[in-house]
Amino acid sequence: MLDLKHIKKYYQTGDYTTKALDDVSVQFREQEFVAILGPSGSGKTTLLNVIGGLDRYDSGDLLLHGRSTKNFKEADWDAYRNNSVGFIFQSYNLIMHLSILENVELGLTLSGVSAADRRKKAEAALTKVGLKAHMGKQPNQLSGGQMQRVAIARAIVSEPSILLADEPTGALDTETSEEIMRLIADLSRERLVIMVTHNPQLAHEYAERTIEFKDGKILSDSRPFKDEEKT
Repeated sequence: MLDLKHIKKYYQTGDYTTKALDDVSVQFREQEFVAILGPSGSGKTTLLNVIGGLDRYDSGDLLLHGRSTKNFKEADWDAYRNNSVGFIFQSYNLIMHLSILENVELGLTLSGVSAADRRKKAEAALTKVGLKAHMGKQPNQLSGGQMQRVAIARAIVSEPSILLADEPTGALDTETSEEIMRLIADLSRERLVIMVTHNPQLAHEYAERTIEFKDGKILSDSRPFKDEEKT
């Protein structure tokens, strides 16, 4: 479903070259919860940005359902991000003067969905994350965990096949982090979830697969994709 082949992404700072992704090859299943671990600067977030179409790779190929993205134009990447990918970040990025229902509806503004359907889908997404009773509230009336649930609802409202999470529990306490992790694990039953985290304990407890990064390379993969799974 998602296949990275020999992906390289380098950054140049003066005479120094940072190899953020150094010949990375990895395949992901259509439904699984993958945690990406590694120290700061190991390439984790760059990997997420490349997969999400936020950053362009320098060489190699990223294949979506067998389709190469080498010749993707900006319009192709825009369509991919809008229709296939949902993003969850450590900061919730909510608009404080809007209700949480309106915040989630924003996730569909570029999708061509009618206003009535936007409302219906946003209500369904908020119900799914356990916020049915809070739809009329504004973000400042919610706890940190509830705000992250709103951000998750916004990420899934377009029903993406890929959900990318960058340190989604970084600003939360232990108990709330575990609640959010259970929710994300539940969402992975219907889609591919790739999460970057500094917390190995949460990764090993909730993710089905852990991949460790160091210096732009994969050090280990607990459940690599096997060729026989392609059939």
